[in-house]
Amino acid sequence: MLKPSLAFVLVVFAFVILKVISIEDFLQGFANKQIILIFLLIILTSGIQKNLGKGFFYALFKKSLSPFQFRFRMMLTVSGLSSMLNNTPVVAFMIPYVKNWSESNGHSASKFLIPLSFATILGGMITIVGTSTNLVLNGLIVQSGLPSLNYSDFLFLGGIVTCLGLLYLAFFSEKMLPKTTTRKESLLEHLNEYLVETKVNPSSVLIGKTIEEAGLRHLKNLFLVEIKRGERSITAVSSDRIIHSEDVLFFAGNTQSILNLINDNNGLELPDTSHLVRNGFSAMTEAVIPSGSGLVGISLKELGFRDRYKASVISVYRKGEKVKENLGEIQLKEGDLLLLLCSKDFSKVISNRDLIVLSKSVEVQTELSLKKTLPSILSLGIILIGIFGLIDLFLAAFVGILVMTLFNVINLNEIKSAIDVDLLIILVSALAVGVAIQKSGLATFLVQQIYHIFTNLNPLGAISILFLLTLGLTVLITNAAAVSIMFPVAYEMGLGFGESLTPYFIAIAFAASADFMTPIGYQTNLMVLGPGNYKFSDYTRIGLPLTLIYSSVVITFIYLYYF
Repeated sequence: MLKPSLAFVLVVFAFVILKVISIEDFLQGFANKQIILIFLLIILTSGIQKNLGKGFFYALFKKSLSPFQFRFRMMLTVSGLSSMLNNTPVVAFMIPYVKNWSESNGHSASKFLIPLSFATILGGMITIVGTSTNLVLNGLIVQSGLPSLNYSDFLFLGGIVTCLGLLYLAFFSEKMLPKTTTRKESLLEHLNEYLVETKVNPSSVLIGKTIEEAGLRHLKNLFLVEIKRGERSITAVSSDRIIHSEDVLFFAGNTQSILNLINDNNGLELPDTSHLVRNGFSAMTEAVIPSGSGLVGISLKELGFRDRYKASVISVYRKGEKVKENLGEIQLKEGDLLLLLCSKDFSKVISNRDLIVLSKSVEVQTELSLKKTLPSILSLGIILIGIFGLIDLFLAAFVGILVMTLFNVINLNEIKSAIDVDLLIILVSALAVGVAIQKSGLATFLVQQIYHIFTNLNPLGAISILFLLTLGLTVLITNAAAVSIMFPVAYEMGLGFGESLTPYFIAIAFAASADFMTPIGYQTNLMVLGPGNYKFSDYTRIGLPLTLIYSSVVITFIYLYYF
């Protein structure tokens, strides 16, 4: 399967070959001010997350809160943050805290993770910087020589749908979302189905050999996840590890394959007493592959995952189901949930951009102080000034990053690591596709067909059709790409009525960020799929009423406010 970034590049390349657009049209996206602004905001978000740290969230989410209080407070917090910061890293940062609070208070995380995602989507529509969709649209508008959208075009409508959405989620999430156990709890309940403990007897032919030489590295349907040597546990077993007498080897996978291995007379045997429970698996953790991860499309074997991350993958869950194939050979996908056995070095080598760790860990709850959080307060204040148009928004984001750098919150390496090349390619290519649709006359043709099918079409009907078309498109492709493709259609439709073009642009902006019914149409929905142990139908059950509320409010408001 093609990566989305590669697919977009191939489409743009086809348009260039067919001379629908020029190379200059494509390259213009790299100099687009709004696209550069998106990455400045992502870097700033990374710095603010690091500066606020964990103490901020521990202070907000106290154990004494009821589930209703926690859910509402959590949604208010993330929707507010998402109005000024990129919502994807906000969700990535929040997932572990939501899971930790849920597990430590005896509640199911599935009651809170979809509300987390939906709240960030809603909050992102309050301002022009809250989501890349709004910034991409504004870039297209400015590129077309039209006046830029301003904060009031999003603030009032975004505030209304966010308030209504949060109230709906606060009161109905408990009843409409499933109560599920975590993958780790499920594993511990059925431990013998996954793990088998073996012991190297003193006469074993494996003694003195490395893991590779003993043939224990690339086994079919199972793998070696841990060695227990006396009181020492080796959870990231490298290929050159020497096998010792009395070593206890833990294998995961197909238990019948493990028994076949033992029957090979190689000196492996089942011990009389199991040390699994006593061992405690203190290093067992869960992690999810986020949107844009560098691990997507690569197998565990190709990655050298065990040596690279000092951790072994016990199982992979995809769309709520355990992947049955050989773990080493399957290609990882966005949203995959990995169950891991980790060494102490795991936290030192893991990157939140590639793999989001979900499990609870013992952390020092440092107290917040004005001095400690001053960089974040200053940066958020500068962004707000930019949002309200008192200074240029691009300049505001740049100054915010400068503040973070001067306070030594972020450095050059962290700035580099925050830049997602795949996202850059998708955004630039999406702009080029929008230009191609406009230059080829396809946009004009589509609008003419809409007029032909819907005779006597009025502005309310036109706004409704635009909204529904964009909503359907955003389920299939990224929201930024959906708004890029629909921009020329909205442009032509607005010209046809001879009215202000702003309501048509606002309609596609809000529609492109309105996928509440599937886990695949919005990156944050996909991110909580595995951690929440959700099914596809769970999104539809709670998302359909929200979509109906959201859509009716947006369309009604646009008509009453602009016409």
